[in-house]
Amino acid sequence: MTGMGISDDTRFDTLGPTLTVTTEPAEPAGGDTVTATAVLTNDCPFPLRNAVLHLINPGATTAAKTIPLGDLRRGAKTTRRWETAMPADVAGNVSFTAHVVFDVDGRSSDCARSAKTVTVPYEPNGVRDPYRTFATTDDAEFGQYGSQLVIWAGGRDFSGGTDEKGGILLPGSAAESSVVQVKTVSLTGSDNPTAKYGIAVANDLTAPEKGGYAVLTMSKSFGLEFMTDSDGDGRLDTWAGGGGSTHPAWLRLVRDGTTYTAYSSVNNGLSWSEIASVNVPSASGVMDAGVVASAVNLNYPGTRVQAVFDHFTAEGP
Repeated sequence: MTGMGISDDTRFDTLGPTLTVTTEPAEPAGGDTVTATAVLTNDCPFPLRNAVLHLINPGATTAAKTIPLGDLRRGAKTTRRWETAMPADVAGNVSFTAHVVFDVDGRSSDCARSAKTVTVPYEPNGVRDPYRTFATTDDAEFGQYGSQLVIWAGGRDFSGGTDEKGGILLPGSAAESSVVQVKTVSLTGSDNPTAKYGIAVANDLTAPEKGGYAVLTMSKSFGLEFMTDSDGDGRLDTWAGGGGSTHPAWLRLVRDGTTYTAYSSVNNGLSWSEIASVNVPSASGVMDAGVVASAVNLNYPGTRVQAVFDHFTAEGP
């Protein structure tokens, strides 16, 4: 792997050591004991000084092992192994990572990083307290993997007279002043460009006709959709949004009494773009908040999507 040089000497910008990571078993599943192997070869035309190798487990933010390697001459090769257990509730893309940091000229540092990524399929495994599930389509299933929530659902649409979806909710989590947000990770399983997933609020998400209903979704290909129920009859009849779709993205719905303001972010929440601000007169008291998904399969009969969410929260501003 090529190092990312920061030296004044431009040769370090294009040259770097080779670092690889492999695992045994090659395709581990949740709960497996895994031996990961990092191989570092200094094929640079210069020695690596004060090299330190960091070995990082899936989902970790700090290294499981930090190994000082000292100076590595040209052509030197070193191998390090570490053993770990795959988290039992892991799914999606899971990476075993090695990261080496070293001095390149006695004054500045360079680094190289490599990862072995394993894709573990999501399977419906239900959700745990305090989450609850609800559905207006009979093929909906649900899963929870660490901070991730997963919905499998068909359904013809959200808006107008059709409201067919699967959802996971936190009852009574959206106070009169609150922020509901989630990372929409991926939407797969259908070629339908209008399939969608996102966040929803209502006085009672299992009975939207009780008022306060709104959804903020990312469609598979046609961008954002912010829909609200203007007259409290349980039907989404206002719309704002559009543009292109981004996966992953962050969605945020800010409630201030009966006013909802929708935002999105494509840079991991570093900055937010306002979509619209709408008054929903039927919003009342402490409300339900959750995540929802629909295949919007009116013109794609029988299709069902897999919607993956991460870091869903509903809390005060």
